[in-house]
Amino acid sequence: MKMLEQIGEFTPDSLITSEDFSILKEGIGLKAGQGVLKRGSLIVKSEKAGYIAGTADIEGKIFGILTDDTDTGADAAGDNIPAVCYQTGNFNRAAVIVAEGATVDTYEDDMKAVSLFLRNVQKYE
Repeated sequence: MKMLEQIGEFTPDSLITSEDFSILKEGIGLKAGQGVLKRGSLIVKSEKAGYIAGTADIEGKIFGILTDDTDTGADAAGDNIPAVCYQTGNFNRAAVIVAEGATVDTYEDDMKAVSLFLRNVQKYE
């Protein structure tokens, strides 16, 4: 390998707003059949469905925020898909993804209860 060879690429997305509060991560098995889930998706742990994205019409507990884009495929009968979630930390309110028709503000109190804190971020371009 060449010493100055570029191996990867980093594109800041402002999901994490600060490291003032510890950021903890946990590996999980996402329920298959949810399609492509984007980094920043709110993840819920449901007794019936396991780890799923969003919260609309789902009874469960907020678990974390997805660390990376993850393809869960189209077949819901498949095996769980390995993924990683942030379990604690400070996050950009505008970058957290929730179910269609919902707003992240609806879940802020539940997120605080598990140490997921939301902040407003000024976007500079």
